[in-house]
Amino acid sequence: MTMPSWTDKTLSRLHIGATLASDPPSALRVAVAAVVSVIGSVAANAGLVKWATSEFPSTMNYSHFRFVDYATLTVVGVVAASVAWFVTTRVTSTPRWFFLRLAVLVMLVLWLPDAYLFFRHEPTIGVLFLMLMHVAVALITYNALVYFAPVRSGLRAPAKVEPGSADETTRALLTRSAWTTMTFLVGVEMLLGFAELLSVPFDRPNGWVIRQGEAVTLVHGAIGGVLGFGALAMYLLASRDDRIERIGAVVGLVGVAIGAIGGFCCYAHSIRLIGMVLMFLGGATAFFGYLMPTIDDAPQTSYAQRTENS
Repeated sequence: MTMPSWTDKTLSRLHIGATLASDPPSALRVAVAAVVSVIGSVAANAGLVKWATSEFPSTMNYSHFRFVDYATLTVVGVVAASVAWFVTTRVTSTPRWFFLRLAVLVMLVLWLPDAYLFFRHEPTIGVLFLMLMHVAVALITYNALVYFAPVRSGLRAPAKVEPGSADETTRALLTRSAWTTMTFLVGVEMLLGFAELLSVPFDRPNGWVIRQGEAVTLVHGAIGGVLGFGALAMYLLASRDDRIERIGAVVGLVGVAIGAIGGFCCYAHSIRLIGMVLMFLGGATAFFGYLMPTIDDAPQTSYAQRTENS
């Protein structure tokens, strides 16, 4: 599969290639590490809030120091980081190198809303402690994931598939039309999400469906279910020795999963905004993942045809 030069160079610079870690952590180990990270991060943030409110009485009633607020955001952040670690260990030969830089970048991005609070003339001490809380979560989460769900040493090359084998026939199902269909469905799902945002009141009571905007909500949910099954099928059928297909399937599945989590969060009014953000981020991630295998300038051929030509 011929790749555009900019894509190939970008993947190489990020150490995303055909040579992968020999033994990435299982989903169970990542989940255990996530639980450890959540407990440690929430405890650390609670300690920092206790320190701030005891040493600086002016922060006693600071709105961002409410336990339910920072605990919820911490759980969402740890879950996102755990998913990122799970994916990173499966698409790059240097997962810790990549994940460390990703963690630093995300922490800097999360500091931007904190910096904005300065311009709103919120308590300086309170904002500084918020920034310190982000650092604490980043440090705890990074170390929990890389040590409790480590990547075993050694590298492996993707497995080869013999021409004419049953595995080859199965993988040949993923043609350009399959990736294009998934990309189209994700785009439709995102458009329906925007339509639902306009037709369904944001401050509606807890619940899945209400009379106002009911049709849009039902169609949105139905296509979301189709996307879930499709994303899982793409992940299982994607060629493991074609790095673009492999990365696209993993990124697409993760994006769909994040969007689904966001959809469930929209049930409760208290975390509805978080759910909407997750739905948008998940949709954008999935769209990019399924778009990757289709951006080649040359016509896409099936896996079987590529094997015959090689």
